[in-house]
Amino acid sequence: MEKKIGELNQNIKDLNVVIKRANSLHVVFLRGILWGLGSAVGATVIAVIIIAILSSIIQSVNDVPVLGNVINNLQK
Repeated sequence: MEKKIGELNQNIKDLNVVIKRANSLHVVFLRGILWGLGSAVGATVIAVIIIAILSSIIQSVNDVPVLGNVINNLQK
């Protein structure tokens, strides 16, 4: 029983060290920087995909005579 309690205490101490390391200022700062960069890159990729889809839709609409004239008037 004493051995199990000693192991449990050691596990708690090890866990406490890991938690302190994960919550340190430089780790939290670095995690925030990476999260921000990932968000910016992800938003850029999504914007490019949406713009590409809209561009192809507009090009296909230009083939329709009535809608093509309307879009050409709006672009001018």
